[in-house]
Amino acid sequence: MNPEDTSSGPVSDLTTIRQLLDDYLRMYATRDDRLTSYFSEDFSGFTGGGDFLVKDRKEWVAITRQDFAQVKDPLRIELKDVAIQRLTETLAVATSFFVIHLPIKDHILSRETARLVLIFRHEKGGWKIAHSSISIPYHLVQVGEVYPLKELVERNQFLEQLVAERTSQLTAANDNLLRTNAELAREIAEHKQAAEALQRSEERYRSILNASPDDITITDAEGRILMASPMAFKIFGYELKAEFLGRTVTDFIVAEDRPRALAQVALKRQGVVTGPTEYRGIRQDGSIFDIEVNSEFIRNAEGAPTGMVVIVRDITERKQAAAEREKLEAQNRQLQKAESLGRMAGAIAHHFNNQLHAVMMSLELALDGRPRDSALDENLDEAMRSARKAAEVSRLMLTYLGQTGAKREAMDLVQACRQSLSLLRAVKPPQVVLETDLPTPGPVIHADPNLIQHVLTNLTTNAWEACGIAAGVIRLTVKTVAATEISASHRYPVGAQPQAGAYACLEVADNGCGITEQNFDKLFDPFFSSKFPGRGLGLAVVLGIAKTNDGIITVESTPGQGSAFRVYLPVVPGHA
Repeated sequence: MNPEDTSSGPVSDLTTIRQLLDDYLRMYATRDDRLTSYFSEDFSGFTGGGDFLVKDRKEWVAITRQDFAQVKDPLRIELKDVAIQRLTETLAVATSFFVIHLPIKDHILSRETARLVLIFRHEKGGWKIAHSSISIPYHLVQVGEVYPLKELVERNQFLEQLVAERTSQLTAANDNLLRTNAELAREIAEHKQAAEALQRSEERYRSILNASPDDITITDAEGRILMASPMAFKIFGYELKAEFLGRTVTDFIVAEDRPRALAQVALKRQGVVTGPTEYRGIRQDGSIFDIEVNSEFIRNAEGAPTGMVVIVRDITERKQAAAEREKLEAQNRQLQKAESLGRMAGAIAHHFNNQLHAVMMSLELALDGRPRDSALDENLDEAMRSARKAAEVSRLMLTYLGQTGAKREAMDLVQACRQSLSLLRAVKPPQVVLETDLPTPGPVIHADPNLIQHVLTNLTTNAWEACGIAAGVIRLTVKTVAATEISASHRYPVGAQPQAGAYACLEVADNGCGITEQNFDKLFDPFFSSKFPGRGLGLAVVLGIAKTNDGIITVESTPGQGSAFRVYLPVVPGHA
């Protein structure tokens, strides 16, 4: 701001004075000679180190320029406080406290507070500084100085003398140091050789870590991870080492398995040798997978554990392969069992059928070739009824084998089910409710209507037997599904694969006792039944009919909640 600016008139706003003070401090700090134009012709003041009052403007300008010459580089003024006061219409005073930082390292003024009082007077030429008084610690400033630089020189001389004395002392100490240095050089050489040997060992060790297909982790005695091989981060899905290191190894095992892992560590701490152990690991994304862990303590010369080496292997693929192998073996056993049962049932059925044929022919001859006798006729009729029942069993066994001789035709599955509803409702127990979902028209299949009725009757009978004497609900549903919708779980015949295209699904569901897991493998075996009233041929016959018609059966069940049997039969092309 120009000190001659009179646009604001007499003191009416102290902002003008504050701006003049700020300009003064800025030009003083930058050693700007234009500062001298701020002083009034009628001036008085005293310096921080002086012991006299200056009453002449020219003398004050000379002192200011001496100040600038003594310290030519810019200063830094750290303003602490300031107050602006209006004394009269033409007089104002600015009082400020600040710290002066000279361009000299660790100068004493940097630890002292200076005080400046400027009195501004509004003159014809504008605002001028009529009085300046600055207070700097007087005991530091010597004659002819504005700032206490001589004190700094004297202090440096004292320090130089002190340095000379200390140098002499250090020279004597240096002789000792040289003698010691030779010994240290020898020790350093030995240490360097040991360090190089250690580095080579670490490089070999890291090469092993980097090449390992397994996670190799080193921990401290408490199990906190100190370092890990690259495979560790890959197995557990971590990208940043900081998220991995420092944690305990058990953090990467599911909570349910941690007590078992800690028990293994306790055994190893006691020196007990244990083999690899399987746990469930946790990846960074929270997914669970199977791991195999082998570990051993690192011990010091006294045998105390100082850390642990932990080797972790992802065995997900191995477990999946084992499960698939077990599944295939189970399927193979089922196929072998089905083949054996088929051969046995076929032999029995044909042999039994031949014997029954002879018995029934003999009974018919006996009934036709003699006079009627009520008592004897009744016995012969009962024998004939029993023979026909036995023949029915033989026929059902042949149906299980797919040897039905049935005539297949295109038929609406929903229509076939509707035709059987009246019979099913007539024979079902009164406490069982039969619900249906049979949309019209239904899917068209290629099958024997009588065999489809057998399927429906046997499945419904199986359902209400599962309900027992309690009130139950059976739901009969027909719908069309894609081959991809057929579940692979509990699918029969074992190994059956749906073909491309649509399938008609006949579902019979109940809320009965359900099926235990161990009974699934025997579910469709001839004469097997887990229910007291069951005969053991109903489901076997259903499976035989499904095989005869290129069908598939799936079973879904929860013990105590019920079961759902679904028979899938191919839809005739063009009727999906």
